[in-house]
Amino acid sequence: MYRLLLVCLLLSAGLAAQTLERSYGLELTPNYASSRITRGNNITFSELEMLDSLESGAYGYGAGLVFENRVDRIGYTTGLRYTRTGLERLQRPLEGGNRTYSETVAAHYLAVPFDVNFYQDVTDADRVLFTLGAGLQYHLGTRTRRTIYEGDREVENVDLDNSATDYRPFVVSFSTAVGYDRKLSTDYALRFQPYFQFFLNGNLRETNDLRANRNYYQVGLRLVVRRLFI
Repeated sequence: MYRLLLVCLLLSAGLAAQTLERSYGLELTPNYASSRITRGNNITFSELEMLDSLESGAYGYGAGLVFENRVDRIGYTTGLRYTRTGLERLQRPLEGGNRTYSETVAAHYLAVPFDVNFYQDVTDADRVLFTLGAGLQYHLGTRTRRTIYEGDREVENVDLDNSATDYRPFVVSFSTAVGYDRKLSTDYALRFQPYFQFFLNGNLRETNDLRANRNYYQVGLRLVVRRLFI
């Protein structure tokens, strides 16, 4: 990890000395989020498959404030990115009655990304780019909301207590993206960038009592308004 950070710092310093284009950008990132479930301790594969079958993806969103530096056909992006990710747990019977319930898990992260961008100019105002990146994600919090039903009627919403859950405070993520960038003027540009991001670590700390862990991922679109400084 330290070697990766050193390489990123050296790359950013080298590119800054030969800058062709700098910009600050404001990002909005609607996404579809889900997770890859992994096995912990004291759980069988059939139980893990049952848990997996009861979970589905959920819609999320994000926002960011980023700095971009470009030299010829290569550059980098860094800054701050917020991501709301999570999953849905499908409706199932509630113990002790004829009610059922479903759950929505919303996890919130703040990241420091480092993306390497590869550019191809199409015209003076249009370019396409391919991006590979990594990020250090800080866990801001997770909320689990349970919705209780009687038949088809929703009767109650309850926020579950997650205070005893041992969430991992820092997670490393990997991302890749392709994008189209259009200069609107000498000062502003607009970018559309479909992306995929995967959390390389599970959202919970590894303990002897952990039965299942989840690696979140998102598929979405980055909409970026950039202020250019040539």
